[in-house]
Amino acid sequence: MRLNLKVLTGTLLFLTQVLGFGSSYAQDTYPNKPIRIVVAYAAAGSTDIVARLFGQELSTKLGQPVVIDNKAGAGTLIGTEFVIRAAPDGYTLFMGTPATVITPLLHKTPTYDAVKDLQPISLATTQSMGVLVSNKLGVASIPELVKYAQANPGKVNFASSGNGSAQHLAAEALNDSAKINMLHIPYKGAGTAINDLVSGRIDVMITSLVGNMMDYVAEGRIKLIATTGPERSSFLTNTPTVAEGGVPNFGIRTWTALFAPANTPPAIVAKLNEAMEAIRKDGVIQKKIEAQAMDVTIGSPADVSKMLAEERDFYGAILKRTNAKLD
Repeated sequence: MRLNLKVLTGTLLFLTQVLGFGSSYAQDTYPNKPIRIVVAYAAAGSTDIVARLFGQELSTKLGQPVVIDNKAGAGTLIGTEFVIRAAPDGYTLFMGTPATVITPLLHKTPTYDAVKDLQPISLATTQSMGVLVSNKLGVASIPELVKYAQANPGKVNFASSGNGSAQHLAAEALNDSAKINMLHIPYKGAGTAINDLVSGRIDVMITSLVGNMMDYVAEGRIKLIATTGPERSSFLTNTPTVAEGGVPNFGIRTWTALFAPANTPPAIVAKLNEAMEAIRKDGVIQKKIEAQAMDVTIGSPADVSKMLAEERDFYGAILKRTNAKLD
């Protein structure tokens, strides 16, 4: 049977137009079904809380249900890789954290590249961490901590929620910048570490102030001696920064950001970013989280991409100096 080239060409052109129209129509009508936000941590943690707050507001702005899907495990790999493999159609999103950047750096053979394999939508929140110390340590400021640690090398310990966590690397950055040698004690989660800080078995912990952390401080069970950001928190104006305590150029913030799989259409990314900006302007979420020294911080996809690259270089350098690897 001989093929009619004119008919074949016309058919291919028609299919191309139809498929292209279908893709355009799908983007124009987005979203027309529920959206899922994957969180790579268990429920009730700080990232889960942030995701649920934003999910509720995104549902209102976009007119579709937004469901939070907790996929914890393997140091955030399970949740992150699930999103990377998902269809880039805007219906599977990801609430990322510094671990999104750090986790691949901990492996000799990374399974993903945060900069290449995820499409940023927007920052969600930024937050300075708190430098918390045990009452038993007997220090009440960064200068006192540095002086004591320098006089007692290796005697001061610090806890984190795990090797290579943002908590761990922030404290290692303080070690480097202040020329001290605090000993790292990794835990399998922040809860047990905080309990040991309160009891005095742990001396120092640099961590998020989300949850009941400020209750411990207010009750006098632990001391908050500084925050890690480049400037004072607008919600903790009486608490100095690490840099103000005599450690120059020290400034570390933790963050959450909304991502989609790579190759998500720009029109969908733009619509989601616009919804996030509308949430910031409403101020509803800010009122709910300001007591925990957290800010709603919305930026463009390009801003987030630049931040990811900078964070990868920053944390990569710390990991290289501390030789912290998981495999």
